[in-house]
Amino acid sequence: MPISIHDVIKGSLSLTDASRKEHFIKLIEDFDDDLIIKGNINELEQSIINILNNAKDSLTSNKNLKNKYIFISTKKTDENHIKIKILDNGGGIKEDILSRIFEPYFTTKHQSIGTGLGLSMVDKIVRERHQGIIKAYNEEYNYNGENFKGACFVITLNNITI
Repeated sequence: MPISIHDVIKGSLSLTDASRKEHFIKLIEDFDDDLIIKGNINELEQSIINILNNAKDSLTSNKNLKNKYIFISTKKTDENHIKIKILDNGGGIKEDILSRIFEPYFTTKHQSIGTGLGLSMVDKIVRERHQGIIKAYNEEYNYNGENFKGACFVITLNNITI
């Protein structure tokens, strides 16, 4: 079914807005032209929500942060691809576990809090259901004159229909 990437992101942001505000997390948006793809809006929204919730958890557990940011952007990389990038300033993912975060049942959270299925589900939805690619890495960057480090998730979708 044809869906708008902007509709997916706006829906995800709307559903996580109250939680972000409750934790004083600033959202920085940068959206390129909207793209229509074949996909399932609910599955992609849930994927974005999972990533946003993990970013929120990282930001709220880092008590040394004065300012908490989540950056979300879309960029049409060519006629057939769009990238959705979600970046926080929570300090990043420990290098020794970064390669495992998409594994089923892998979690760094206490067993009463996390099941380890969120990012595994995101990976499955992006790769299998939408023929996309998801990557995660740590990124160091500068924003408003301050240096930050955070987890960066990039979803590349390539089944664009126009």
